[in-house]
Parts: sequence; structure tokens; C-alpha cells
Amino acid sequence: MDQNTQQSHSSSDFSQIRRFAAVFAGGTMISRVAGLLRDMVFAHTIPAIPLGSFLFAFSLPNMLRDMLGEGAVNAALVPVLSQSRTQHDDEEYRQVISSLMTLMLCFFVVLTVVGILLMPLAPGLLASLKIFTGKALPQSAEELEETVRLMQWTFPYLFFIGTAVFAMAPLFVARHYSTPAWTPAVMNFSFILCAILLGTRFDNPAWALVTGVWVGGLIQLAVLWFAMFRHIGLVLPTLHLHLKSISRALWLLFPVILGQAAGEVNKLVDRFFALSLGEDTVLALYISNRLVQLPLSIFGVSVAVALLPALSKAYVSNKDDEQQSLLSSGLRQAFFLTAPAAIALIVLRHPVIRLLFQRGEFGEEATNMAAGALLYAALGLVFFAFVKVMVQGFYARQSTRLPVIIASGCMILNIILNALLVGPMGYQGLALATSISYAVNFLILFLCYSVAVRSLFSLSFLSAILKIIAATFCMGVTAWFIHEKLQTLAGGAHALRQLLTLGGTALTAGSVYALLCFLLNIEEFRPFRRLLFRR
Repeated sequence: MDQNTQQSHSSSDFSQIRRFAAVFAGGTMISRVAGLLRDMVFAHTIPAIPLGSFLFAFSLPNMLRDMLGEGAVNAALVPVLSQSRTQHDDEEYRQVISSLMTLMLCFFVVLTVVGILLMPLAPGLLASLKIFTGKALPQSAEELEETVRLMQWTFPYLFFIGTAVFAMAPLFVARHYSTPAWTPAVMNFSFILCAILLGTRFDNPAWALVTGVWVGGLIQLAVLWFAMFRHIGLVLPTLHLHLKSISRALWLLFPVILGQAAGEVNKLVDRFFALSLGEDTVLALYISNRLVQLPLSIFGVSVAVALLPALSKAYVSNKDDEQQSLLSSGLRQAFFLTAPAAIALIVLRHPVIRLLFQRGEFGEEATNMAAGALLYAALGLVFFAFVKVMVQGFYARQSTRLPVIIASGCMILNIILNALLVGPMGYQGLALATSISYAVNFLILFLCYSVAVRSLFSLSFLSAILKIIAATFCMGVTAWFIHEKLQTLAGGAHALRQLLTLGGTALTAGSVYALLCFLLNIEEFRPFRRLLFRR
């Protein structure tokens, strides 16, 4: 293959990655905006204590949802189903899908039942954290029993979402990305309706949200399975364990789940520590995490999801140089998108939280607590995105063992840092510990890939990063200065004035960032530049 042909294929790969990322980012944006609306409704209608209890109870099934949705589907099932669809006829392809579906149904049924039975052990685990926090549990025995009941009734969501997530793999293979991307919005709208309509009908408003879990989970399952039926056809539970695709999928699936689990366990450990300090700290960490997850999911995860097929193709073709180029480009693209988002969250954390959440039961004190957590959580945003991108390089090479080992070590590091920092820093130490553990995770992945495959560090890579840092720093200074001036001119705390002030700040700071990217000739800005100047 000549050089011009190689460049043509490389350009085509980058263009396809951008298209896939744009589709996934668009659907994810719908879901995340709905999630912000949901959190605003929660803060306005549900008191902090029952809301904190529900968020803690829902954290475990929600953690497993994130783990299976982002890890298993993309890294294990999609490659296997893609190969099966290419090498076999439609009938055998559906047999592979149905057999995997049957195994997943059995797995989630067993896991759900076991989880419900183990929930009464949670109070004892919380009490053991006294050794680190130096405080007794703020909850009474009755409140702990209520929390256990909430955990037992929210845990079946794991079965709903686990079965729904399975349907995403055949949809991705069929090149249908939109439904998996926007479907989580169904759950958010279910929460909103139940909080508004049922929040005052229960003595404990948390049970209105439990109702939302069941309604949203069932609808989400139905929507994804209907989409799978449209694109794949009718799939009934069967079991054909003799098919090689089944064993290969399982061989790839469980290491990926273990690796993804490390990051989710970090979140769960944080919530256990936070609950030992009080439900208000759970809410503060939750809100800070939601605000960090918005740009991470729209930008970081979309780049990582779109990157995997091209990386896999390069690996199968024994093109390490092309894989290196794709991965380096993915890291730069993720940094270009998430670095300004991180600085914006840090500089504007108080006004953003005040505008979105401060009303009803959510007062100024809650805003200050959430802003304190967001300061340290936003510091890790770039590293969260970097880890998402870096692991794709290993998954594409069918190497899942090393990322699992690294993620497990960083999980242990996070727990140690939690124990060390929660005393002097309180709940803010929990957010900082998570950011540090992800930074270490990325650095180790980066070094291991550079040593084992090809070095990702180069002068061009360093130059691009430094240029983006310079543009981001100037944008952050501009955002701080403009917001201070506009806030003085607007005066008052009316929601419309807050919205106009933040909107004007974002528009000005974003324009400065775009102008500097143009002047510095940052490569990642070129597609946006072509879009802006296209007739």
C-alpha cells in the first residue's frame, strides 16, 4: 500500500471517529442535561436527609450499571459479536446473541438476589468506619433500618439495567448508536415525574424516588430491547455453550468488568466514608460528581467509545504506528475538550451550583459544601478522561490483564488516601483522594503502553498539550474576571440575573479559548474552525 493510500485510510479513520463520537456525544448530552434537571428537581423537592439516604442506597446498583455499561459492552461483547456476524450466517449470529443473553439473565438474577440478602450487613460496615473518621454514626437505629430497606428495594434496578445494557452490544454492531446514548434520559425523566408527583405522598420522600427507579428501569429495558428487535430480529433465551464465541466473550468479559469495577468501587468507598460523616456530605459529593460527569461523559467517554473500533482495526492489521497515532490523537482530543471544562468548573463552581441547585431545601450552606467537593473533583476531570482513552489502547490489543492490575492497585491507593485525608480535610479529602488515584492510574497506563508498544510521548504531543494549557489558563482568568464584573453590574441573586451572568461569562471565555486555539494553530481545533467558516 503506497503512502497516499495510507494517508487516505488514516484520514478516513479520524473522520469516522469524529462522526461516531459526535453521535454518541449528542445522545449523551440529552441524557446528561436531563440528569441535571433531575438533580435540580431533587434539590428543590426532596429534603437533604432522605435524599442523601436514597443516593447512598442507589449508589451500589448505579455503580454496577456504570461498570457494565461502559466496560463490558464496548471492550468484550462488541468485538466478539462483530467477528461472529462477519464469519457466520444470521442464524448462528442470533444463537450467539441468545446464548449470551441467557447467561447474562442468569448472572443478574443471582447477583440481584444475593445483593438483596446481603444489604442488612451495611450498618455494621458503616460503624467500622468510626476508626477513620473518629465519629459515631449520625444515624439512629431506625434511620439505618430505613436505609437498608431503601437499599433492598433499589437493588433490583441492577437486573433491569444489566439486561438492558446487554442489548447495547448488538445495537453497536448494527451501527445503531443513538438509542443506547439517549436511553438513560428515560430514567432521569422518571425520577423527575416521581419526585414532583409523589414526593409529598410518602412519609419518607425517598420512596418516591424508589418508585422512579422501578418505573424508569422497566421502561429503559423495554426501549432497548425493542430497538434490538428492530435491528436484529426476535431473540429468545437459548444456551449454546459449544459456540466458540461464547467462551471468547466470557474470557474477555470478566477481566474487563474487574478493571472497570475498580473505578466504581472507588465511588462506593467514597460514599461509605461520606455517609459516616452525614447525609449532607453524601449530597455534596454526589452533586460535585454529577457536574464532573457531564463533560466527562459528553467529551471523554464519547472519544474513548469512538476510538476503540479504529484502534482494533489497526492492531489486527499489525500497524502499531497507526495505533500509536490514533491513541495520541485521542489523548489530545480528550485534553482539548475536558481541560477548559475542568477550569470552568473550578473557577465558576459557586455560581454554577447556586444557579442549578440552590432553591427549596437546598440552601447556601449546601452550595458551599458542594462547591468545596467540586474544587477537588474537577482537578481529576482530565485524568478521568485520560484513563478512559488509555484503556482502549490495551483493550484493542486484547490485553485486559494489565489494566485490571493497575486499576486494582489504584483502588487500594484511593482507599488508603481516603483514610489519610478524611481526618484533616473531611469530605473534601474524599474527592481529592479519587482525583489523585485516577492521576496515578493514567500515568502508569501511559508509561506501560509507551514501554510495551510504542512511546506516546513526543515533542509534537508535548507542544500540543502546552498550547492547550496556555489557552485554557487564559480562558480561566477571563472567566473569573468577566464573572466578577458582570455579577457587580447585575446585582442581586435572582435566577435570571444569575443565568445571564453565567451565560455572558461562558460566551466570552469560550470565545477567548477559541481565538487562542486559532492563533496557536491547535490541531484539535481545526474541525471546529472548518465548521465555523463553512459557507
